[in-house]
Amino acid sequence: MSGMSRRLVFSGKPLVVAARPLSCSAISRVWWTPQAITPLTDVPVRMKGKAKKSHVPKVDESILEGHVNVEALKKSMQTAVDALEWQFNRSITVRPTVALLDYVNLVVDGKKKRIKDVAVLTQQKDGFVINCTQQPEMMNSIQEAIESSGLELDAIATGKNTLRVPVPKVTGELRQKLCRMAKEAGHKAKFGIQRVRGNGINDCKRLSGMSFDDIKSFEKQIDLISKLYIERTESLVKTKEKELLG
Repeated sequence: MSGMSRRLVFSGKPLVVAARPLSCSAISRVWWTPQAITPLTDVPVRMKGKAKKSHVPKVDESILEGHVNVEALKKSMQTAVDALEWQFNRSITVRPTVALLDYVNLVVDGKKKRIKDVAVLTQQKDGFVINCTQQPEMMNSIQEAIESSGLELDAIATGKNTLRVPVPKVTGELRQKLCRMAKEAGHKAKFGIQRVRGNGINDCKRLSGMSFDDIKSFEKQIDLISKLYIERTESLVKTKEKELLG
């Protein structure tokens, strides 16, 4: 063993011996020293290939049965996902509809309103038409709000009470702007899901006759359900970003 260390194994357990030869009595003393014992199971092993995915707990709705209205909980969370998908299809797109104008902030008497609340919007092939006949005094405010919205939109007066908004040219800057809008909409959707989660957990805490462990078990299941809907939201955002960036 001169010049190198060796590993001995006694009863399935390895023993590292120094490079200098040891006597039998020395080996016996080392073997019975707790610090010298290194079980094979504790020896780090380098795994080849991809690492195994960690176990992800699955939702067990039966745990909540009779205590939590699971269907109502899921429906509320799905509402946030559906609203996000509607935004992506109607507003946040390189093929915009009049719904894009919902992102224009308009202040009327100190209150935030949407353009469609004070005017009639019409979709045309080459853009949008805004008819301000009902409230003609709002025309200038609408025009200024559109042009300062950061959406690269122009509002052109084509009549006494009418504005025309041409479809914006799809530029790299516009694509980036739409991506930011998509992320923001995704954050709002996730916040809505988390709010439903929080309400569900608070309802569980108010249940009578439940042990601490029962409440924690309910909370865990509600949290797992919310994560499923948050994952759907994140997937929608990623898909939308790819679409917008072309």
